[in-house]
Amino acid sequence: MIPFVAVVSLRNRESRTFRVWIPLLLVWLLLLPIAVVLTPFIFIACLICRVNPFRGAAVLWQIVWALNDTQFEVEHRSAGMSFHIL
Repeated sequence: MIPFVAVVSLRNRESRTFRVWIPLLLVWLLLLPIAVVLTPFIFIACLICRVNPFRGAAVLWQIVWALNDTQFEVEHRSAGMSFHIL
């Protein structure tokens, strides 16, 4: 299943946490027109590079599908950030 929500947590030195929920469904909807416009160019680039465009689209879909339950954390002595895709 494609991810629908991302949670971004920001922490500072005083251990205050600021948490933001980002609805990824809106991001996907905003990226859809760009993807439709770029599709012919990507198709031509795949043909030039001798890559099967349908196989490339399938691999891209699998990468997006695998983003569920991804967690990324960055820690520093003065601040920290956590990014979790649900």
